[in-house]
Amino acid sequence: MLAALFGYQADTSSIRLDGDKGLTMESLGSFTTRTGQQINFRYVHQDDAALLVDLFNHLSFEAKRLRFHLYTDKLPKERIWKEAKALSTLNPALQVAVVATVIEEDGQEHAVGVVRFARATPDDTEAEVAVVVRDDSQRNGLARRMLEILAEKARQIGITHFTGWVLAENVRLMKLIEKLKLPVESEIRYGQRKIRIPLN
Repeated sequence: MLAALFGYQADTSSIRLDGDKGLTMESLGSFTTRTGQQINFRYVHQDDAALLVDLFNHLSFEAKRLRFHLYTDKLPKERIWKEAKALSTLNPALQVAVVATVIEEDGQEHAVGVVRFARATPDDTEAEVAVVVRDDSQRNGLARRMLEILAEKARQIGITHFTGWVLAENVRLMKLIEKLKLPVESEIRYGQRKIRIPLN
């Protein structure tokens, strides 16, 4: 379902597990934006905390609020780094994250988006999904491509549905979901909408 939805079939030939090290760092492909910028995809690995902190610091106030569902302008740096380290230390049987990166003018790799899923146990067939894209890289199909790559990996390990929480006021995201014409289940709880999307 997601493959047809996003109009993109991820090349998963490089997706594999490497012993006890989890997911390898092989490339998951790339695409070029309308402005000619090349964006590369790969898995998040344990050395990516600084990359995730840099991404967080480049998000606008509104992007942070809509993604994390709280006000983040006064979070101490220690808390941000602690969260980034936790989000880059993953158990591949339970959690997978894909990062989109670019090489910017400073010659360094910078993250412009991250998508991830997490499930409670290896037997769960549902996983909670979350995505964030840097403001200057939005509206170019980046989130869709990352989600397709992530969905393919989810299918490989027996996940059949993605779930997620969206602020009820996040009109842009809800309009996008409506346009996709998916059999999405949703309910509103305490100002947030929980959605459930099939992967097949």
